[in-house]
Amino acid sequence: MGRLKYMTTEKLKKVNWKLVTILLVAFILRVWNLNVNPPSLSSDEAALGYNAYSILKTGKDEYGKLLPIIFKSFGDYKPGLCVYLTVPFVFLFGLNEWSVRLPSALAGVVGVYLLYSIVKKFIDYDFLQVETKVSSRSLALISSLIFALAPWHVYFSRGGWEANISLTLTLAGIYFFIKALKNNKFLIFSSVFFALTFIAYQGAKLATTIVLFTLAVLFWKNCIGFFKDCRKTLFFAFVLASLIASPSILSFSQGQTGRLTVFSVFSYPRPVDYIEKMLFQNNEKIGDLNYLLFHNEPLNYTRAILGRYFNHFSARFLFFDGDYQNPKHSSPNQGMLMFYDLLLLPFGFYYLGRSKGAFKKFILLLLLLTPLPAVLTRDQVQAVRALNMVVPLTLVSSLGGLSLIIFFRRLFKNSKAMASIAIVAFLFILTTSLVYFLDSYFIHQPIHNAKYWNWGYKQIIKTLLPIQDNYKIVYFQQGYDQPYIYYLFYSRYDPKAYQKQAKLSYYLGPDVGLVETLDNIDFAGWSWPFATGEKSTLTIGNGVAIPSDFSRKDYNLISEIKYPDNFMTAFRIVETK
Repeated sequence: MGRLKYMTTEKLKKVNWKLVTILLVAFILRVWNLNVNPPSLSSDEAALGYNAYSILKTGKDEYGKLLPIIFKSFGDYKPGLCVYLTVPFVFLFGLNEWSVRLPSALAGVVGVYLLYSIVKKFIDYDFLQVETKVSSRSLALISSLIFALAPWHVYFSRGGWEANISLTLTLAGIYFFIKALKNNKFLIFSSVFFALTFIAYQGAKLATTIVLFTLAVLFWKNCIGFFKDCRKTLFFAFVLASLIASPSILSFSQGQTGRLTVFSVFSYPRPVDYIEKMLFQNNEKIGDLNYLLFHNEPLNYTRAILGRYFNHFSARFLFFDGDYQNPKHSSPNQGMLMFYDLLLLPFGFYYLGRSKGAFKKFILLLLLLTPLPAVLTRDQVQAVRALNMVVPLTLVSSLGGLSLIIFFRRLFKNSKAMASIAIVAFLFILTTSLVYFLDSYFIHQPIHNAKYWNWGYKQIIKTLLPIQDNYKIVYFQQGYDQPYIYYLFYSRYDPKAYQKQAKLSYYLGPDVGLVETLDNIDFAGWSWPFATGEKSTLTIGNGVAIPSDFSRKDYNLISEIKYPDNFMTAFRIVETK
C-alpha cells in the first residue's frame, strides 16, 4: 500500500500542472454557456447537426446518399469529416446546440495542447538560436496560454466551424512532421492529419498547401533525405494521404465549386459603365494605351488583393473591430487578438529579429502566407479563411512575453521593488485586456450580434410546431438563411421521411440552392400584404416582411419574436382572419 502511494505521488509530481491549468482555462473559455453563446445556430451549424442526425438514424445524408464524404447540403458541397465527428455527440446528447458545437470546442482545447507540443519540439530540436538560453517548456507554456486566451481562436472554437477542426488537424500534422525529422515513421501520422484537413474544410485546399509548402521550404534537406532513406514509408504515407484527400480534390475538379465562385474576388470585375465613365474623364476608350497601362483589369485585381492582404495586418482588424465585414466572426469593439498583444508583438518581432534558426523562418513564412486564402475572397477581411494566422501571431506574442520577462530580470536584477512594480503593471495590462474581452464576448456579443447569427428561428419554429397541423398551408419567408434546415433541426424531422421529398432548387448564379416546400410549408419570397383572402393559413416572416401594421391587412398576430435587445422584431407569425 505504501509503495503504491509512493508511485502515485511520484507520478503526480511529473504532471505539468501549469499546462493542465492552461488547458482547463482553455476548456472553460470554449465550453462555458456554449449552447447559448453564440446566441443561435448558424444555418451551416444546423446543416452539420441535421446531417449528423440523418447519418446516425439512416446512414444517409439529407438527400439519401449513403455515407457520403462530400455532403451536398445547400448545394455548397461541404467536406464531411465534421459531420461524422458530430455523430457520436448527437448520439450522446441528442440533436441540439451542445452536440453540434462540442466537437469544435474540444478540438480548440486539443489545439492549445498541440501548439505547446510543437513549440517544445522546435526548441528541443535546437531550431531556435538566441543570445539567451531559452527553456523549451517556458516558451511552450507562454505560447499555449496566449493561444488559450486568443479571441480569434476562442471565437471559432465556440461554434461548429469546420475551419477550427481543420486548424487542429493542421497543428497535429505539423507536430508529427517535426517528430518525423528524428523518426521518419511519424511521416505517416503527419500525412494522415494533413490529408484529413481536406475532408474537414473547403478552404484547406489552399490553407494546408501553404503549411506544407512552408515545411518543405524550411526542411528541404530533410525532405530529400526522406526520398533517399525511407522511400517505402514515404510512398505509403503519400498513398494513404491521397486516398483520404481525393474525394475533396475530385469534387473540386468536377465543378462542385459554386460557392467558391461566388466568394472569389475574381468574380467581381468592375462594371463596364464604371470603366467607361472613368476613361471618359480623360477622353479615353477601352483598349487605349493609357487603359492598358493604368486601368486594366489585372491591375485592378492586384490592387484589390494587396489591399485585402494588408487589411489583415491592420490594427482595426487585429485589435479594435475584428471582422468588420462579418460581425458574426468577432465580438463588439474587440479585435481578433487581445489588447495586450499590442505590447507583446513589437517585443516579439524584436526578439525574433535577433534570433536564428528554422523556428524563426517557420513563424515568418506562416505569417506572410496564411492570409492568402482570405485575400482571394470578395470580402475586405475574412477571419474564417485567415484563421491559421492566429498561430504565427501567437508565437510572436509568446516570444514578446518571454523577451519582456528577460528584460525585466536584467533591468531590475538589483532592485526587487522595481521588479515587483514592473510585474504588477504588466499583470494589470494582461488582466484588464482579458476582462475587457470576456465582457465583450460573454455579455455584449450575444445581444449585439444576435441578428447576424439568425436569431429567432428556434423560437419561431418551437411556436409553429404545436399549431402547424391546424392550418392548411404555412407560408414561411424564404431566404439564404435556409429556413428549411432550422425546421428540420428543431423539429427533429424524421430523416427517412425527408429524404423522400428532399429537393434543392437553383436560381440565377452559381450560389447555393433553396428548398421550396416541406409538408404543408411553402418557403416563399413575397411582398406584403400576402395571402389575403386565403383561409386557414399562417404566414411567417421577419419584422420587415411583416410590418407592425399587419392587423390592418386582415391578419391576427399569433406570436412576435424579439431580438435579445427586446427592441427589434426578429419574426412575426400571423394568421389570416
